[in-house]
Amino acid sequence: MTASSVTQWFATALAAVVLLAGCNQGTPDAADDNAQRVLTGKVLYRERIAMPEGATVSVTLADVSLADAPAKPIAEQHIDNPGQVPVAFELRYDPATLEHDHPMAYAVRAQIRDRDDNLLWTTTERHTVTLTGDSVDQEVTLMLQRVADDATGSKPLTGMEKAKAKGASFWATGNEPGWHLAIYPEERLDFVGDYGDTHVITPDPGAMVEGSETLYATEADGTPLRVEIAEEPCQDSMSGAAFDYAVTVSLGETLYRGCGKDL
Repeated sequence: MTASSVTQWFATALAAVVLLAGCNQGTPDAADDNAQRVLTGKVLYRERIAMPEGATVSVTLADVSLADAPAKPIAEQHIDNPGQVPVAFELRYDPATLEHDHPMAYAVRAQIRDRDDNLLWTTTERHTVTLTGDSVDQEVTLMLQRVADDATGSKPLTGMEKAKAKGASFWATGNEPGWHLAIYPEERLDFVGDYGDTHVITPDPGAMVEGSETLYATEADGTPLRVEIAEEPCQDSMSGAAFDYAVTVSLGETLYRGCGKDL
């Protein structure tokens, strides 16, 4: 190899090293910019009572910067069958989605609901978290307050008990997402789905019976609602409770499966 060839080879190699270094220099920053952050913590309540089977703990990180507007969820976690308190949670969020730079813009709230979607415990104070600037992963503790039906602090009625007291003759419930249905004969169908985010009430269209199956078919604001009740043993997927009927609810394109019983 001639002297000129060696010189040219070293020049080419040096250029490649410089180019590679330049490319690698920007990679970590880009990864850091897009990395998710984690907000962890635990949910507690003061009462020395067990959480009921089939309960769900829901924790939400939200933008609460506007006092005259609903909070805007940033991250949520639903924990089914969490066991007993303290219940650990983990909320992951992308810092690139944050729209405000003042420390009071974001807060965390939590709820505990039973298998019938009745609210049992909830946060009653604002738990502000700092997500701006150089804030890093952090941990918070949420102390929830028990919800009671009256000033005596008595145990709240379950959704099924409330429906029965109001005249419902049939109750159905399911999980993932949590839902329940109450049928008030010759009056209405009352369906609550997606952990309470969906609520549909329609007039009772009348039951169609075919052998051991009962069918209700109607509409809710133009969306088809269909309830199929099969007389066959059914076991709740979370609590393991036994029911006499297998129930399927179709709301538009969404299908909910669960179990039901006569009240």
